[in-house]
Amino acid sequence: MTNNTIITKSCVVFAALCLTLCLSFPALGEDKIEEKAAEETAPKYEVSIELGRTTYQHYCTPCHGVKGDGNGFNAPHLLVKPANHTDAKFMSERNDTKLFDTINLGGVEVAKSTLMPPWGAALGDERIKSIILHLRELCNCQATKNW
Repeated sequence: MTNNTIITKSCVVFAALCLTLCLSFPALGEDKIEEKAAEETAPKYEVSIELGRTTYQHYCTPCHGVKGDGNGFNAPHLLVKPANHTDAKFMSERNDTKLFDTINLGGVEVAKSTLMPPWGAALGDERIKSIILHLRELCNCQATKNW
């Protein structure tokens, strides 16, 4: 691989992360205003597997893939391969709390990839819990460990 190829891939990954972070976090000073507005107008979601599927398709497939196998269109450009959510052994070793924390806080907060952004502010608890239902469907497994 040439230096130009490495630089180009690094730039693509950096740009994708910047865009993700810009869309995930409010501008400085706007967080309190947006938080109050969100409380007044935020839709209330009911935790469901269907909500998990649609949320996963929108937010997770660029890296984790449509099938959840870690082969999304961003995956070849990432230094760390995204998790394969169809791997029952891998997924059953992670309890739902660990999955929730990973999605909510981002990879770096749970000693995983620094490239996975924290989705908590964008998704909220109900949609994260719904994604976990879908993850369990993808791996056809339940957690075997309690941390």
